[in-house]
Amino acid sequence: MAIVIQSTRGAAAARLIALDWGTSSQRAWLLGDGGRILDGRRPEHGLLRTMADVDVTDAAARARACEAVFLEVCGDWLRAHPAIPSIACGMVGSAQGWWEAGYLTVPTDLDIEAGALTVVRHGQGELYIVPGLRLAPDLEHAIPGDVIRGEETQVIGALDLMPDSGRPRTVVLPGTHTKWLRIDNRKVNSFTTAMSGELYGLVTGHGILAYTATTAVRDDQAFARGLAAASTAPSRGLAAALFSARALALDGLLDPPSLPDYVSGVIIGDEVRHLLPEYTDRERIVLCGNADLCRRYASALDLHGVATEIVGEEITARGLWTVATTAGLVEPSPHDRGRTL
Repeated sequence: MAIVIQSTRGAAAARLIALDWGTSSQRAWLLGDGGRILDGRRPEHGLLRTMADVDVTDAAARARACEAVFLEVCGDWLRAHPAIPSIACGMVGSAQGWWEAGYLTVPTDLDIEAGALTVVRHGQGELYIVPGLRLAPDLEHAIPGDVIRGEETQVIGALDLMPDSGRPRTVVLPGTHTKWLRIDNRKVNSFTTAMSGELYGLVTGHGILAYTATTAVRDDQAFARGLAAASTAPSRGLAAALFSARALALDGLLDPPSLPDYVSGVIIGDEVRHLLPEYTDRERIVLCGNADLCRRYASALDLHGVATEIVGEEITARGLWTVATTAGLVEPSPHDRGRTL
């Protein structure tokens, strides 16, 4: 199932400004009734760029930098619609962001109330920031804690458009730090973070495999070989499976431009092999995020006989609308939940 949110610029009155402000990227939307997208922007203003020349230990300096970027991206919307509220999720609410928004401790309900939002004042009004989720460490069983910031809003948006949103399900959000969540009756009961995307970037950007690879090309066959390598030799471990890319290239069995896709298959395949037993009993898994990454995870899960549903990353806009309506920032539209936009 693919859920698509389409822009309808100028077709309705603006009700909400919504931002997904992450570490490396930022997306902003002007939303109308029912959370329908009236306008959207994707500026190059992730938190890393925003804070590039800022002393992040100085809260006032961070606030000035974030406010300047926010007004640059959304200032014209604010001037055209001065009465509408603004809401944001993601790393903008981290300790290195505009203002720390804190966390809700899991297990927690996904109907986020107004009291859980952090209010930041700026030159043209207020911005409400969504809290992240925190899994407390279990010291007795030597289980570390975990955190989510931004993905919780994607999950809210995805569940909100599913008619059976209350049933138990596993949601996987592929990305730099992939999240696996176990959800029941719109409550997050547990989650796990896998640094697979970051590991892929490090391995293919630095070290011996970076020297072996040349300009990358998309090679689905190489990706499938990587998945197989992760699945057929589990006892060797991820480190050994990754070095097989170097050996295959030296033997002329893997073209250097195809090496990144092979490595991608190895890393994703290893992640899925380890985490799948913890998060599903062969039920359908919801994948939410970038289309190409979701396609890769769907292939990996298919090898284990698991069906998938794919939800596009623009669903974050829907999640922000839902949080805003739950918190009373905007009035909900009739039949908001369970409706595909």
